[in-house]
Amino acid sequence: MSGNQDPEIGVHAREEVGKSLYQLYSDVLKKSEKAALELPIAKNSRNDYSRDNLLSYLALREKDLSGLQISLSSLGLSSLGRLEDDVLLSIEQVLEHLGYSPMQTTLQKPSFTLANSILEERSKRLLGRPREGRKTRIMVTLDSPYIFQPELLEQLLISGMDIARINCAHDSEREWLMLINAIRAAEERLDQRGKKVGRTCRILMDLAGPKIRTGSLALEARPLKLSVPKDFAGKTVRMLEGLLDCEASITEALSLTGMMPGFTVSLKDKPSLSNLTVGERLRFEDARGRPRIFVILQKLTQSKVRIGLARTAYLNEGIELQSESGGKFVIGEIKPQPVDLSVKLGDKIRLYRDPSRLGTPAIGDQPAGISCSLPEALTFVKTGERVYIDDGKIGGIVRDVNDEFLELEILSPSEGSISIKSEKGLNFPDSAINLPALTGEDEKNLDFVTTHATAVGLSFVHRLSDLESLHNVLVRLGHDDFGIIAKIETRESVHRLGEILLGGLNLPNFGVLIARGDLAVEVGFENLAFVQEDILCMCEAAHVPVVIATQVLETLAKSGLPTRAEITDAAMGIRAECVMLNKGPHILDALRTLANLLSIEEKHQLKKRQIFKEFTEQFGIFDRSQSAANTQLAQRKISPETMGPGSAPLAA
Repeated sequence: MSGNQDPEIGVHAREEVGKSLYQLYSDVLKKSEKAALELPIAKNSRNDYSRDNLLSYLALREKDLSGLQISLSSLGLSSLGRLEDDVLLSIEQVLEHLGYSPMQTTLQKPSFTLANSILEERSKRLLGRPREGRKTRIMVTLDSPYIFQPELLEQLLISGMDIARINCAHDSEREWLMLINAIRAAEERLDQRGKKVGRTCRILMDLAGPKIRTGSLALEARPLKLSVPKDFAGKTVRMLEGLLDCEASITEALSLTGMMPGFTVSLKDKPSLSNLTVGERLRFEDARGRPRIFVILQKLTQSKVRIGLARTAYLNEGIELQSESGGKFVIGEIKPQPVDLSVKLGDKIRLYRDPSRLGTPAIGDQPAGISCSLPEALTFVKTGERVYIDDGKIGGIVRDVNDEFLELEILSPSEGSISIKSEKGLNFPDSAINLPALTGEDEKNLDFVTTHATAVGLSFVHRLSDLESLHNVLVRLGHDDFGIIAKIETRESVHRLGEILLGGLNLPNFGVLIARGDLAVEVGFENLAFVQEDILCMCEAAHVPVVIATQVLETLAKSGLPTRAEITDAAMGIRAECVMLNKGPHILDALRTLANLLSIEEKHQLKKRQIFKEFTEQFGIFDRSQSAANTQLAQRKISPETMGPGSAPLAA
């Protein structure tokens, strides 16, 4: 209160704020008590505290608090901005300052300390215990190429991988088991060498769920493009590595262990490669007549060598490779490749219901077309609704619906053309797709998952019944306490999150994953940050562990160079109990950077409840004589070794 303000006005304002807050408190109690009676909870692990706190938070969210929060802040009181953990006690503490006593209630009221204890207990059960100095776990997506990279697996374990994620949408039980065994073997080797990680790596296996994807494309014979990795400026980052293999029957691009992407070049007449030497060059003219060179990087056998390509090339059958030692080799058959199905603004494209129909480009008056892998999903789509392809890279609107196909008009991208590829996700944000999250294939995989993993991820959750269906199968298999992580990636799951969380509290081992890829398409990219924050807050109110996933440090993992925005995004992982990284050639750099960021944030943030200065200490304000000395001290304290890739000391 300023010196010129009438004291009576200040008292009156305080009374009005007290009345408004007390009425709000009363409304929240009544609504929450009524809902609690209708929502019985399993009487274990203090679940009633979480249920009642979540109900109180959801009741509070239905009110417009903006005016009241400003008034509370103007009185020097808490504006109730961070009360997710302990809603009722937080409100009661403010009311006490305004002269009000708590009401009698049947609701359980967790304290901040109890709420954190409950969350830590559940997180440890689902995700394992955290590492020293970092409470947020790190999950890394792995797949079959990692099976034969034992040293990389060891480095991932040492550098901070707490959980390995395996996507059941790819590979098979054979590869999954080989990968899990490779992780366990890496742990044993580290233990034998005395490099103990301190914990066993947890395994999360994601069920594929009813992923709606584009179908296969028709094939055609054309030159094979081998693209060399480049940075944002168009400069070559590294050689594209592949194999020159006399035993290979076909020349093709494919992912090879430790080389992503990669390729295999087959040779006619199966010549011997024994005379080739490491460092030797094989010169050729590509399909465009441009001079190119393969460099011999490693001799594997007499019929197989590892080669590198420094500039993008197009290969045709019959191209002659000339070695420096005088040998000549002829490239063999090129594998047929999918047709180029390019679209641009205003084009029409048909989405066929028959999943066996091959995608083809436009021919004459007939628009381009591609099939849908899950045709039953199309029965829920109506004229005028939006459709997105490949994580929103292509957007369209349904103009016609018939028994054979849906005809779309392309609305984005607004400039240029873009190719539609097979096995890319389809999203229908305006359509009420009513398909169960658990498929028959998922049920078949659960026997393996429960035997070899520590938790299962349920994809495309829509509502509580999806969780219940999965838990019922787990009970049948004798694993009623198996960890379940509900992946929030649909519009409906966002609007039913309260219901999902309340039902999840009745499960013995439950968490939530924010799958930001599909979720961004479903809710709109411009809304993703707000939706993510809301999900985090609701899970915090329910004391339920959260995993943040999709595109965390993705540019760093793929190219080796992080963007400034994704560093800031990754640091916000402190809000979750786990952060997930996707695979990439530079995954180790991404993992180390994330582990460092999370450790720093845990040390210096503490939910923003303190004032910090270490990284931004201000010089020359109160003691100018110390300015130069402080500058030198800061440059010693903050060095490139303590920061991420591409970082430099802070300048004063």
